[in-house]
Amino acid sequence: MSQALTESQLKELKHLLMKRKDELNVQMEDNRANLAPAENTAGSVSQDEAGRLKNQTREVDEALTALDLAELRRIDRALEQMDEGSYGQCEECGCNIPFERLKVEPMTQHCVACKTKLEKQGVRV
Repeated sequence: MSQALTESQLKELKHLLMKRKDELNVQMEDNRANLAPAENTAGSVSQDEAGRLKNQTREVDEALTALDLAELRRIDRALEQMDEGSYGQCEECGCNIPFERLKVEPMTQHCVACKTKLEKQGVRV
């Protein structure tokens, strides 16, 4: 069983989470901004083509935004757990998740053993 996280480890992980959160917010703004050029393509292509391009761009943007929002929720959850003092504990078995695993995936809620078990059961984690 791994040991609880130290203050310096928590600080490092919080920095990673906040950095990723900032990156996602910028990415989501870029996704929204990318819609504007697609709306101005009517002069260079037919109206039907412009309409299809606009719809496709919107669909891609919506899909990317949904993925980004899901990741933002996971980041916010991890940050809340840090504040509560429960960050880094597996939600299934309660063991401490190793620091090295958290460095790779700081939003994880499960140790490797439990994540593997859940994935084999078809549970998406």
